[in-house]
Amino acid sequence: MKHRLISIFPVFIGLAVLLTLTLNMINGRFWLPDFRVYYSAAKQFISGGQVYLVSFDDGSGFFKYSPAMLYFFLPYTLFSYKLASVIHFLVLGITYWYSLKIIQDLLKKYIYITPLRNEQLLMVISFLCIAIHFSREMFLGNINIVMLLLSCLSLRDHLERKHFRGSLFLGLVILTKPYFLILVLPLLLRKQWKSLAGLVVTLFAGLLLPFLYPGPGKAVLLYQDWFHTMSTHDKGYYDMNSLDYLLRHYLFPSLPAYSGITILLFACVLLSWLILANVNREKAGVPGSGTVSRDKLFEWFIILAILPGLIKTDWVAYLLGTPLITFIIFYISSREKYRLIPFMVILLFFFSTNSDDLLGRELSMKLLVMGVMGMSNLFLVLLSYGIFRSETCKEKSIDNQ
Repeated sequence: MKHRLISIFPVFIGLAVLLTLTLNMINGRFWLPDFRVYYSAAKQFISGGQVYLVSFDDGSGFFKYSPAMLYFFLPYTLFSYKLASVIHFLVLGITYWYSLKIIQDLLKKYIYITPLRNEQLLMVISFLCIAIHFSREMFLGNINIVMLLLSCLSLRDHLERKHFRGSLFLGLVILTKPYFLILVLPLLLRKQWKSLAGLVVTLFAGLLLPFLYPGPGKAVLLYQDWFHTMSTHDKGYYDMNSLDYLLRHYLFPSLPAYSGITILLFACVLLSWLILANVNREKAGVPGSGTVSRDKLFEWFIILAILPGLIKTDWVAYLLGTPLITFIIFYISSREKYRLIPFMVILLFFFSTNSDDLLGRELSMKLLVMGVMGMSNLFLVLLSYGIFRSETCKEKSIDNQ
């Protein structure tokens, strides 16, 4: 019985992946349009063709990642596109399982130290909370889940004082999607100079790689085209879940064009305040084992969760909130706070069910225009922060008695 319980979660993920693959193939929807872009760009890179500023698929079919990321897609070019797509699909499926396992391990080690009842079932529930994001990610063949995994691996290594490896993982994330640079805040404000030095080395090596192959001349052109792609990417994209959109839609329709940057800077200030408040509390000697590691973990998770609302991105990126959702689910179960369940059900309905197949095209579009996914994500962040602070204050009260 125990062995079967231990196997429930990975088996559930495996079945979800195989079922999604089978249904997509039967319905003629095994397209992976984002992966087609990665695969085609890598093919062009090998042949010396144009990588940037050319559409490889209908819609936004432009390769937007840094030139260094092309090397990670090169192994796929050894196979036909169809076979490479299947391999990539399965890799993403394994990444989903491993990402949730790392999140589970981190929460158990640094926050929920005592054994949790029905732990595997709780992980299944966490996965179901992002099932819509999973379905869309697998359909697109995007790599947001890879970014989440690398971010969590980086956090784990930094908590275990494996600074260089943690910086290597974080560097790969930033090289892929530069807006993850916001994760530098906890390292900078906590004066983790070794980690920052390792990150600088990783970023420099990644940026230098194209100068070794295909060579300096081609590398300069690649970077020029990449910078141009980055500067024009947001102009034709309208994100209806970002904080910028929500403020325009509900409160201030005449916000200036630079409001997005202002919101990002304000969020950085607010996050810096949160981190420094934790640092000052730690220096004050608040009792409780693992306080520093626990604070670092929560800071990292809350930055990941709020990040999609600060930039223009596809709503599938909201799966970055998975660590905080799992944190809340573990809290409700371990502390028996079942009165939070109705509130969570409402939030997760808006966060996790916006799909044409589930709600119908008309209702789904209405919810999208209302930005309810972005709002529910914001409420989930606020709820998790309230839980975290209440638990910290409770521990302080108990230790001072």
